[in-house]
Amino acid sequence: MLKRFRAALVVAVALGLGGGLATADPGGVRTVVTSSCEQRTLVLSAFPAEADAVLSHTLLEPNPVAVYDRQYYYRGSIAGKKVLVAMTRIGLVNATAVTEAALSRFTCASGTSVEAVIFSGVAGGAGRTSVGDVAVPAQWTLDNGATYQPVDPAMLAAAQTLTVQLSSVNNLGNPMCLCRHVPTVKLNDLGRQPQLFVGGNGYSHDANNGQAFPCVPNAGDVFGCQPCSPPGRSLLYSGNFFQAIGPWLAKGLLSNLNIQTADNPAYDAVDQETAASLAVATAHGVPFLGIRGMSDGPGDPLGLPGFPFQFFFYKQIAAENAARVVEAFMASWAGP
Repeated sequence: MLKRFRAALVVAVALGLGGGLATADPGGVRTVVTSSCEQRTLVLSAFPAEADAVLSHTLLEPNPVAVYDRQYYYRGSIAGKKVLVAMTRIGLVNATAVTEAALSRFTCASGTSVEAVIFSGVAGGAGRTSVGDVAVPAQWTLDNGATYQPVDPAMLAAAQTLTVQLSSVNNLGNPMCLCRHVPTVKLNDLGRQPQLFVGGNGYSHDANNGQAFPCVPNAGDVFGCQPCSPPGRSLLYSGNFFQAIGPWLAKGLLSNLNIQTADNPAYDAVDQETAASLAVATAHGVPFLGIRGMSDGPGDPLGLPGFPFQFFFYKQIAAENAARVVEAFMASWAGP
């Protein structure tokens, strides 16, 4: 009788506390209580056009905006799975800082934990990847191939099963970023069907000599500090501009002007963020996948002279196709 009373008391207390622990009472009755920790996938992009492409596939929650340490996060779902969408700003230093801040902030102690990280954006293509194609590399390098860091094998395996209808139409997007929504303006058609390539290598390089690249307040859909489309956008938000502009002008400007125009067929995607974010996620034990659409490289029907000309012209189709793959991946992926 006393043992039954003790067991009932333990169950009642456990249900009242709502904790995420398994407990055993003195009489040997084990009670399992479910955790209240909400799990989400962190979807990162570097600049506004990339983030807006992801957000166009995101069903935002009624009060979606969260701001911590001046970093904006947007709560919602993609293909029915809960996500946090955030913009890192351009470059390795920024990608490292924002990924670290997010993974340190969103743990079960906060009520929300990051279960996986996806980086979606644009890249330079070469070899088998052309403008408009999307690459999901199996491994990434920060040192031009001396060492590689693999992405999460289960996420990569899920990506290998995808069949995604990518667009061949390149649109203008929202280059001024002054309004949340703008009409769709077609620029050109590639005249071929872009392809998805899963596997291979990616390379993230430092164009800023170890400095944080400063976003510029209200400077459009590449250099601006916030996505153009979500609620809560503030014309007064300055991002990292005032903190980063001085050191970048002194130490990073000349390095940034040293533009690399040659395609490297060793890499399916070349960018400035993914490998840095991957390194942080790996250090935290969080699964990671990089998804990159090609904004420059082979396959340009207009024959524009490489980066940065192709980048500014084709960034929209690249960002949109990458975001299409993100949505398809979220729909098929069972989670870690």
